[in-house]
Amino acid sequence: MDVSGDIVYEALGSYIDDLCGSVFLGTARGKVVLYKMGTYPLTPTGETLPFLNVFYSRGMLEITGIWNREGRSGAFLLKMVPSGIEVRDGGIVYITFHPSDRGIVLVTLYGNDGLAKTLEGAVFDCRTERREDEKMLSSMLHVKTINPAQWETLNP
Repeated sequence: MDVSGDIVYEALGSYIDDLCGSVFLGTARGKVVLYKMGTYPLTPTGETLPFLNVFYSRGMLEITGIWNREGRSGAFLLKMVPSGIEVRDGGIVYITFHPSDRGIVLVTLYGNDGLAKTLEGAVFDCRTERREDEKMLSSMLHVKTINPAQWETLNP
């Protein structure tokens, strides 16, 4: 199985685990980009994904997405404490994560005002707990499993 297939199964497995052991916060259209000495899309460019699923689990947000575009399957998985959240009119939500000191992951969700309010509360709860011992970031385009000891040596 190729690497993208492994990521699909990893994200699918995490999604199923989340359904069993996490709090489902919502689903929205969205996209994810890593900014680290450049711009690196972690979800397909162009159209936004129709489904990014957001869960709250043990003081972290878990965001998963699975897609099939032009015959190519892919997936995205993020498990981390968010750094911040910004809500714009119309339920557009920007959530930031810091997988390393020099990088930032921006998750853009196109939801509604109800989802935006739920996510604001969840981000506040995550920031209160401040659980930083586990971080994971994977995508079909870039594969990163981030351990704290490796943060300074990662290259996109």
